[in-house]
Amino acid sequence: FGWQGESFAQPSKLDARAADAREKTAGKTSEEEDLARAQQQILARCAAERAKAPIFWRPIGLDIFQTGVHEKRAPGMIYGLEFPWSEELLVEFGPTWLTKALRAAGTMDSENRVTAIIPEPKIKVTAGNNAGKFLFEVRYAKKTADLHTKLFAKIPFPLQGSTASDRQSSSVYKQPMDLFEINTYRLLESALPVKTPKYYYGDISNETSNFILITERVDFTEINGKRNGDLAPFEVEGPYEKCKDWMLRGPEKDYYMQLVNVHAKIAGAHKLGKFGTDASLMGSLRIASTSASDYGMNTSGPTGEDPKMVANKLNAAIKFFAETAKVIFPSYVRSDAFQKKFRSTMMKLAAYNAEIEYWKHHNPDYIAFGHQNLNMDNAYFWRDAQGKLDCGIFDFGGFGSSSLPHRVWWGLNCAEFDQIKANLAEYIDAFIKMYSDFGGPRLDKDVMHTAIVITALQNTMFMVAAVPNCLTMCPVKEWDTIQDRHDPRISSNVGGKSTLRTTLQVMTNGLRMLEEMQADQVLDRWVRDVYAGQFGNTAKTE
Repeated sequence: FGWQGESFAQPSKLDARAADAREKTAGKTSEEEDLARAQQQILARCAAERAKAPIFWRPIGLDIFQTGVHEKRAPGMIYGLEFPWSEELLVEFGPTWLTKALRAAGTMDSENRVTAIIPEPKIKVTAGNNAGKFLFEVRYAKKTADLHTKLFAKIPFPLQGSTASDRQSSSVYKQPMDLFEINTYRLLESALPVKTPKYYYGDISNETSNFILITERVDFTEINGKRNGDLAPFEVEGPYEKCKDWMLRGPEKDYYMQLVNVHAKIAGAHKLGKFGTDASLMGSLRIASTSASDYGMNTSGPTGEDPKMVANKLNAAIKFFAETAKVIFPSYVRSDAFQKKFRSTMMKLAAYNAEIEYWKHHNPDYIAFGHQNLNMDNAYFWRDAQGKLDCGIFDFGGFGSSSLPHRVWWGLNCAEFDQIKANLAEYIDAFIKMYSDFGGPRLDKDVMHTAIVITALQNTMFMVAAVPNCLTMCPVKEWDTIQDRHDPRISSNVGGKSTLRTTLQVMTNGLRMLEEMQADQVLDRWVRDVYAGQFGNTAKTE
């Protein structure tokens, strides 16, 4: 590929300590040699993985999943080893298994071995909506600077209690997003133009849907609580949580501009072929189609859900945001005029569902690889010696090619709306420039804006469908005493997940987009200028 990615999560390993070492000696230190060797190892490992035949996922039906296959032990489809899919099983499998796993993945030398696995007793990771996570430490027979002792593991949620529906969703309805995340690290770690945690091992069973992903642990400075005062250069802030931007150590715009630029850099690198060809990655990562026949368009009728079902969901949503949970939404959502506009716009959106998706994907210039939901909880930030903000990213579930404006909105959707409204035009300009600078074609600003706003409406429709789950996580009777969105009954990780808080924030942003950024008019113009004007169709009737 001729291009070495950033790799390594911790900025200090490649920046601060290496710089200090160079100042102290003209020759390389053993630590620098270890780190340089590790970079070459990552390049060689990724090249070897890409040279293998693609591994194709066979969809697991709900009927099969519900037979209890998730309880079985089975070999992974990548390395062929049986693997643990919980913290308890990792301890049971022990150092001998982990030694085999790291050697199989090419992330540890064959003459080295793991001698101990030590679960993290105090810090428990509860963020995220799609998978379980835990921290642990390891000991090696031979410790070198390129081998991290503090590691992170991502595993499936248990199919029980408050995470049962989430496990079914990720293993069945969102499959094979977990395979795509493992493959992003396994195949692309050396080529990604952004820092990421070092990959150590990952595998998944196509029989059980169980998986495990092991990476370097990001060394968050404030994992036990925010520290007063400034952090030292290269100390990692946070961790930050989704929909809690008041936690950020600096202006929100600065952080979101980092994420917008990350999207653009990855997309540009894809256009330059830094990750290989789409044909070579088919099956390993999500590859979007540009063919009209794949989108189920119908000029004679609606292409979303049955209109009666849509109407029922919209009525339930209106009751939720205008009555039950009205305290956290803008007062105008209770007006007849807004509710009429909301129904009309969302019904129209559903009628053109397939046609909008095709439009978002028909032009290859607007499709590239990217992160599926690059929110604050999927990134980590630090400042260099001059105080300049930088970031790395993780959580690559569903990574692959898709609509670029779709990616941009899904990175902004959990932000504070006033910040989105004030800065969206600058974010679009920055994305267009960085995408072009990194190898992508020049995009049209109006097309980007239109697609982002319509994607926000689509995102809102997802939140409409999630209203019943909101009422499960926070029953109607609780809302009588909730006074604002910071009430822990809705702002905390309810059931160990950020699902409720996220749904409420994204729904708020969608409703405000409709009213305050005239999203209904944007959709109307799309029907007139694109569906009718560009595609030559007659507008659908109500």
